[in-house]
Amino acid sequence: MNSFYSLLKVVGSIRSPFVRHCGVLAFYLLKKRYLGLYLDPTKACNLKCRMCFFSGESHKHPDRTQLSLDDYKSMADAMFHRVMRLQIGCGAEPTLYKELVQLVRIGRERRVPHISLTTNGNLLTKEKLDALAEAGLDELILSVHGLTKATYEYLMQHARFDVFMRLLGDLKGVKAKHPGFKLRINYTVNENNVDDLLLFPDVFAGLDVDVLQVRPIQNLGDSDYKNFCLDKVYERYDSVFGLLKEYAGTHGTLLIIPTKENLDVLASDDGQEKAEDYFQDLTYVYGNPGFLWRKDFDFKNDTFESYCKKKGYLKAVLCGILPFMKHAD
Repeated sequence: MNSFYSLLKVVGSIRSPFVRHCGVLAFYLLKKRYLGLYLDPTKACNLKCRMCFFSGESHKHPDRTQLSLDDYKSMADAMFHRVMRLQIGCGAEPTLYKELVQLVRIGRERRVPHISLTTNGNLLTKEKLDALAEAGLDELILSVHGLTKATYEYLMQHARFDVFMRLLGDLKGVKAKHPGFKLRINYTVNENNVDDLLLFPDVFAGLDVDVLQVRPIQNLGDSDYKNFCLDKVYERYDSVFGLLKEYAGTHGTLLIIPTKENLDVLASDDGQEKAEDYFQDLTYVYGNPGFLWRKDFDFKNDTFESYCKKKGYLKAVLCGILPFMKHAD
């Protein structure tokens, strides 16, 4: 497990909202890195995955706007000195962006500790993977929603299963050449693809998967997929997730899965949910072509510090922490 996931594990083990928020305050005052920046350099996608909003009516006419390198450099000047993690690719497909290697290289030059790329992988070649790894990419996050040709190509419309399998072969070479390079698999599970997970050890044989996250299907409001029932997932839970736990144990894989009890609703009490939302607001930054963090944040002229001073960020953080003081452990 790399240092970024080790840090996440430590943060996740802190149950007190008060302690977690005080940690953010300390990092802010000490001018340390604590932000996660999730960047979409393009607003389009090459696929129309049925569970994704790109398959919905609102994305019939894709927005092909792309981030300019000059704007990206301005974003870097404004905020990268505070960024702990740069994730390229959040809601759209980053491999459509022609200067993708440059984004990674600039992030590495700015000493961002962890740089990841989230992609469906269908446009990646061995040459591009090598170039990204050489530029300083730490982790490839591969979205996969089926492990047979029929399921994969049904749920990930316009994707090709043979391209996916070729990519896995290419990744073996990249990981051998770059021992620190990490592979994460994100899998959204539903009634159509839950049984495919039983094939996981065979499909990924000979390829070390560093992180596997399985998330239950959610209703995003605008997608082609309409079956949000999880009855079959419940029925298969013990056999499927039991196998994944065994795989993770023998391969040193960090496994991120829901418990059987919170499979369909990741429930928490209102106070805890409020605390999590506020914590995320303090640490999560989103960007896309022409936008970074907040609507009134002018990344071409402001820095993180100048904006925070102008907006009374420190006071807002202190006021936000006060409600959690009475619950401090």
